[in-house]
Amino acid sequence: MSPLYAKEDTYEIKRFKKNVAAKRASLRRVLKKNEKIKKTVKKAASELTLVNEVLKQEKVPVQIMKQALTQNEDVEQRVKKAADDLKLVNVELAEEMAERIVIESELADTKTDLAEIRDDLSNARVKTEEAQQTALQDALTGLPNRVSFEQSLDHGLIQAKRHGWGLAVLFIDIDKFKRINDSYGHDAGDQVLLMVANRLKSFVRDQDIVSRRGGDEFVCLLLEVKQEADVNHLAQKMINHIAEAYEFNGHVFSIVASIGIAIYPADGETADILFKNADTAMYKANGTKKRVVLFRESGERKAG
Repeated sequence: MSPLYAKEDTYEIKRFKKNVAAKRASLRRVLKKNEKIKKTVKKAASELTLVNEVLKQEKVPVQIMKQALTQNEDVEQRVKKAADDLKLVNVELAEEMAERIVIESELADTKTDLAEIRDDLSNARVKTEEAQQTALQDALTGLPNRVSFEQSLDHGLIQAKRHGWGLAVLFIDIDKFKRINDSYGHDAGDQVLLMVANRLKSFVRDQDIVSRRGGDEFVCLLLEVKQEADVNHLAQKMINHIAEAYEFNGHVFSIVASIGIAIYPADGETADILFKNADTAMYKANGTKKRVVLFRESGERKAG
């Protein structure tokens, strides 16, 4: 549901509440008028009783008799007026009750509308969350995609600068992946990518990030790095684990990967420089026996 519709619904609800409040005030006014008429009739009845008591007496002075008759006529006039007023009040009450029935019907409809609005908002929220998730997730592996990784790296650099932490970017490439697609089909290629994704994830902590950058390239973000040797050791274990035999559809694959490492702040202080230097180190690693190269040991000049 759009914000415009939400505003219109809010306006309608406020207008409805205001209308209900006005109708309640009108009903109270009519009921007060009814009570006033009842009191008038009751008082008149008491006065008539007194007049009748006087008229029943055998010897009543003429002057008293005239006063009683005049009072009797006055009371009758008031009773007649009260009766007329009561008719009007009853008409108003009938109208108020009819309007009350209409209001109750509108209230039921409003409750139904509100329930539908809540459902629409809930569905819209779910769709928004799904869209956000899709926008930040790799469709094949379910890993964070390039956009999500870059956001995490930017945030990680802010924290690293604030707390004086180290931070490492690992650029990972699967060697000769195109041959797998060409020789065994894209299904086999997709399964190899899933296998690599799962094996990489098994090495990192919850706070770290593994992402598929695209094609056969992955990147890994390690936070709160204390020792460079620990990063090298972890990268070597990743290489070895990825190389373990993997069987799919009757074929056994032995995957070779290369990893380039750039560590903040020694190998770069911005996301772009760390990416470039990790990428450079990865290409250098491709021709080495260990398949892991730290940028500043690659012999290349620091980017930027």
